[in-house]
Amino acid sequence: MDVLAALERKHSLNLFPIENRLSPRAAAALASDAVNRYPYSETDVAVYGDVSDLNAVYDHCVSLTKEFYGARHAYVQFLSGLHTMHTVLTAVTPPGGRVMVIAPEDGGHYATVTICQGFGYWVEYVPFDRQTLEIDYTALAERTAEHPADVIYLDASTVLRMPDARALRAAAPGAVLCLDASHLLGLLPAAPGTLVLDGGFDSISGSTHKTLPGPQKGLLVTNSDAIAEQVGARIPFTASSSHSASVGSLAITLEELLPHRGDYARQVIANARELARQLAARGFDVAGEAFGFTDTHQVWVHHPEGNTPHEWGRLLTATDIRTTTVVLPSTARSGLRLGTQELTRWGMKEDDMTTVAELLARLLLRGEQSRSVAADVRDLARSFPGVAFADRPAPLAVA
Repeated sequence: MDVLAALERKHSLNLFPIENRLSPRAAAALASDAVNRYPYSETDVAVYGDVSDLNAVYDHCVSLTKEFYGARHAYVQFLSGLHTMHTVLTAVTPPGGRVMVIAPEDGGHYATVTICQGFGYWVEYVPFDRQTLEIDYTALAERTAEHPADVIYLDASTVLRMPDARALRAAAPGAVLCLDASHLLGLLPAAPGTLVLDGGFDSISGSTHKTLPGPQKGLLVTNSDAIAEQVGARIPFTASSSHSASVGSLAITLEELLPHRGDYARQVIANARELARQLAARGFDVAGEAFGFTDTHQVWVHHPEGNTPHEWGRLLTATDIRTTTVVLPSTARSGLRLGTQELTRWGMKEDDMTTVAELLARLLLRGEQSRSVAADVRDLARSFPGVAFADRPAPLAVA
């Protein structure tokens, strides 16, 4: 097998809500000498002697993270979203503590409950309103008044509505509030009124390769000195290597996106809303019409009776369209979960969502042959070879 050839980018239409495109500079960092190096460190009994000054790269990445999110403290040592979740939960939850999370059928991450139970925590679900597709803050207040939670860890992986940090704080005033923003990190600059650190979340963390177009890694920000001390004390026991090349790649991503972070976030959301409207206009059953379909990068499409999400998923994959089928909170059944963050990173705008919706309609509603649709998919992908929202946009080579 030619492994390098298999790893080359294929011309496809990426509607995964869990992936994004690295810039050429950020991708180059992953192939640098730092990929196999540790930064300098000292303890009472040991010295790890790095001669490359990788600590400066780490410090720079931390500074950029704090500036990007307007936070007082930041950590970038985590390898992934799940790695971050493990570290945060064990840092802030007391032994045998009570943790509230989002149920998987309400959009919660599949692994959170198992992780919490493995650490011996008592787990309960945050109340969820399936009509509005939001947390039921009134029911949450009633529940926490009766049984106070030590930690509320919001872990939404399938999400159309932004959580309201202040409403959450009012409903659970005594709990440590942690937002797993793996799906939202790149959108936070467009949601200052609902996603806040001061008076809201104690920490915001998550993976850095979804709406934030960085490498596969994790970060955490907080304005709480106490949370920062707890997390910082825990990190040496969860991250012996932080993958220096990925830290550099994340720093480059933040450098490039920083001046455009608000424009990028707003465009991702605008593209998602327009894609949803265009799909609905063509006859797809799209969730969330009552509130404009979506407030995030995600669009949810319910499959018709007599059709299974696996049939749609396999057909889309065969047509070079990358998608996910998961349980959607709107129905508690499987359906299509689409995302617009990578298309936005390519440089697509609202008008381009008409083309994307038409490709999906041709394939899934009209039964057009996969081969003919795939040819148009590849042509569309080839027409967006570069990276938008970067200070140094550099086209990628087109094969």
